[in-house]
Amino acid sequence: MLNPTVTRLRNRFLLLIFALCSMAAKAEPLPDVHPQVDVILSEAAAPDGVVFDIETLDANALNTLAPYVRKQIHLIRERFPDVDIAVVSHGAEEFALQKQAQSDNAALHDTFSQLTQSDGVSIHVCGAVGGLKGLSREDFPDFVSYSESGMAQLNDYKALGYQVVIIRQLSDSDRKALFDTPEKFIQP
Repeated sequence: MLNPTVTRLRNRFLLLIFALCSMAAKAEPLPDVHPQVDVILSEAAAPDGVVFDIETLDANALNTLAPYVRKQIHLIRERFPDVDIAVVSHGAEEFALQKQAQSDNAALHDTFSQLTQSDGVSIHVCGAVGGLKGLSREDFPDFVSYSESGMAQLNDYKALGYQVVIIRQLSDSDRKALFDTPEKFIQP
């Protein structure tokens, strides 16, 4: 039989481990200023460009992430008004940007439309992911650029010297799951 003090300590330790595991399973909260944006803001000279990388399995993620991305873009633009900025959405979240989803995601569409029109931000979705739902370029509004591959689009921006700000990114196994079992992540 264990000493009551040892038992109490063991139970507290197990609760702590359980709490930490539960927190790790949830998406990390977004900081007020993204760490990668903070680095950009501390630079003496403007970067060649900035691209925001968003890739999730959550079809509703952009509704939460768009205001955050807009805030980060405005922080960068305050410091470097003329820097080129792009957003690449290449996970299940991109489906919220299709024309058919506009009425359910009006604020999201307004946010990204305004970013393209007023701020000159390029918004891209991934054709490979869109193809999982049988979508094509015509299924997205004019403010969205339909790239054949979101990963290739990111690599093109990197080759141009853009700094990448990772908002959300899938693990290799989650990315594989999206393409192997798209029905789990795609709403009708």
